[in-house]
Amino acid sequence: MFLWSAGGWSDGTVPALNRALKIAEATSASALIPRVLARIAASAFRRGQVEEGFAALERGWTLARAMDDASAQVWLAANESDALLKLAKFASAAEVAMRALGPAREAGLQASWRATILASNASEALLACGRTAEAAALIDPLITGPPDRDNWLVHLARADIDLLRGDTDAAAARRRLTDAIPARLGYYVDYARESAQRAVELAVWAGRPGDALAEVRRVLGLFKVSDLAIFSGRLLATGMRACADLAEQARARRDEPAAQAAGAAADGLGLWVDHMVGAPFAEHRFAATNQAEHASWDAERTRVAGVSDPEAWGHAAKTWEGLSCPHRAGYAWWRQAQARLDAGQPAAEAAAALRAAAAAADGHVPLQAQVRLLAERARIPLQPQTPAASQAPAPGHYGLTGRELAVLRLLAAGLSNAQIGGELYISPSTASVHVTSILRKLGVSSRVQAAALAERAGLLPAGPT
Repeated sequence: MFLWSAGGWSDGTVPALNRALKIAEATSASALIPRVLARIAASAFRRGQVEEGFAALERGWTLARAMDDASAQVWLAANESDALLKLAKFASAAEVAMRALGPAREAGLQASWRATILASNASEALLACGRTAEAAALIDPLITGPPDRDNWLVHLARADIDLLRGDTDAAAARRRLTDAIPARLGYYVDYARESAQRAVELAVWAGRPGDALAEVRRVLGLFKVSDLAIFSGRLLATGMRACADLAEQARARRDEPAAQAAGAAADGLGLWVDHMVGAPFAEHRFAATNQAEHASWDAERTRVAGVSDPEAWGHAAKTWEGLSCPHRAGYAWWRQAQARLDAGQPAAEAAAALRAAAAAADGHVPLQAQVRLLAERARIPLQPQTPAASQAPAPGHYGLTGRELAVLRLLAAGLSNAQIGGELYISPSTASVHVTSILRKLGVSSRVQAAALAERAGLLPAGPT
C-alpha cells in the first residue's frame, strides 16, 4: 500500500503484492486473500493487462462469496466498478457498484470508506451516461451530515449533481466543506486529480475560468512521474477550456495582453503534456476516454487561437457519442454550432448541431441554458414548429415577435445596435430595423422609454440574461 500510494505504478508494487498473497495463502489468512487479489487486479489494469485483472477479481469473488465475507465483496466491487469506469463501461460500472451497495447495507457497512467509494463510482457512472436523476436518487439519502474522512467522496458526488441541476452556489458551498478535510489530498496524487477535475469543471460552468486554470496548474505541479498522468486527460481538457474562455473574454474586451496571457497559459499546458512524455493522451486500454479527451483538448485549442474549428468540435462530439457520454457530446455539439455561427455561416448550417446538443443536454441544466440562449440568438427552433405557431404574435406583448422581444431585452440592457447584432448574429442595420419596429409598437420615441415600459410591462426577464 505504501508503494502504491507513494509511487503510483512503482516497479516494487507487483512483487510486494504477490509476496503478500503467498504469505496469506501459506498461513490460511483467508480474509486477506480477496483484498490482496483486488489490489493485484488494480495493478494489472494499470499495466493494461485487462484480462488478467478481471481474472484476479473473479478469483477474489469466488473466495469472498464462499466465505460470505461482505467486507471483502465491498472491496472487490469497489475495484471492479473503478476498473469499468476507466474502461468507459459506464453502464456496467453503475450496475456492479449499485448491486454491491445492498449487501453492504445489510452487513452494516454502508458508512465504511469502501462503501462510499462504491456509491461515488455508481454516481460517476450514472452521470457519465446522462442519468442525473438516478444519481441524485442514489446519493441524496447518503448526505445526512457534514463531510468527514469516510464520506467526503459522496459529498463530492453530490456537488457534481448540484452543478448538473444548475445550482452552482450549492455545489461551491459543498466543495468548500470537503476542501476543509485534510485527508482530501492526503492519500496520493490520483485523489488530488479526481477532486481537482471536479472543482475545475464547476469553476468553468460557474463562469470563473481564472480560478479553474489556477486549480489545474496547482494539481499538475503535484505530478512527479509520467505514469500517473495517464488519467489526467479530463483535467487537461477542462483546463484548456478555461484558457479558451479567458481568451474569448479578453478578445471581447479588446484586451490584447490578456488574450496573449491566455494563449501562453494554453502553451504551458501543452509543455506539461510534453514533459509527461505524452502520457496524458496516450492510447491505453485502461484509460478508454483518452482519445475523446484529446479531441476536446484539440478543439478547445482552436478557441484559444481565436478561430473555433467546427470540424474539430464535430470530431469531439462523435468521439464522445461513441463512448455513450451524452453530456460531453452535447457540449461539443453546442460549441460546433457556436463556431459555425461565429464564422458567419447561416443559421441553417448550425441547426443540426444545436439540436443534437439540445437532445444530449437532458439532465445538464447549465448546458441546456447555453443551448437555449444560442438558439434564441440565432433564431434556431430546437423543436419543429407549425407555421401557425411560428407566425402568431405573442399575446399581451404589444404584438412583438419573438425576435423583437430578444432585441428589446438586449436594448434594455444598454447594448448598442452593433452589440445587439453581435449577440443575435444579425447585422447592425437589421438590429436597427428591429429597434425602430419595437419603438413603434410600444408607442415610444426613445430607447430609454422603451426599456422603462418593457420593465413595467413585465417584458424583461426576472434575472440577468
